[in-house]
Amino acid sequence: MRYTIRSGGFTLIELTLTLSIMAILATLASVSWPQLITSTRHTDTVNQIHRMFASARSLAVTRRTVITVCPLTPAQSCIDDWNRPVHVFLDADNDKRPDNGRSHQVFHLNDNQARLHTRTAGRGYFQFASTGMSRGTMGSIVVCSGTQPNDIRMSYLALNIGGRLRSLDDEDRDGTIRLPWGTTVVCS
Repeated sequence: MRYTIRSGGFTLIELTLTLSIMAILATLASVSWPQLITSTRHTDTVNQIHRMFASARSLAVTRRTVITVCPLTPAQSCIDDWNRPVHVFLDADNDKRPDNGRSHQVFHLNDNQARLHTRTAGRGYFQFASTGMSRGTMGSIVVCSGTQPNDIRMSYLALNIGGRLRSLDDEDRDGTIRLPWGTTVVCS
């Protein structure tokens, strides 16, 4: 009688084929990895802005007072530099400074390496009335991420009179968004 012992290992061809496939997949993953990171960071920044405005609006209604959203100088006054930490604070006296020197929340929007620009007619702040509606004129924030041509992530977030944000994204990633009324917004 003859007995055959069968080995449980892989053949050289199977190992070579498996390693080749893994090398190809690793190459593809390493090429798209930076784009995935940029996209994820951009989405996180946009989501933080939505949370910030929703929180400020809710606070205005809950506390029944004016809420201001803006970056602050060391002297605790609003400044139009949205790459600094953004503060949400009670502002009952409407002086654009935190009441009692305290901010309710602080958001670090540029931690994800996005560039933020506001369109607030030079005011540099947003406000909510005690009804949750936008107080005064509205405005918008433009979020730009990425540095490679034809791979710029861009979002335009506009605050309407009702105190809600609407968002438009640059679908073709060319750093330009054409607004419904014809104005073109560009990442700079």
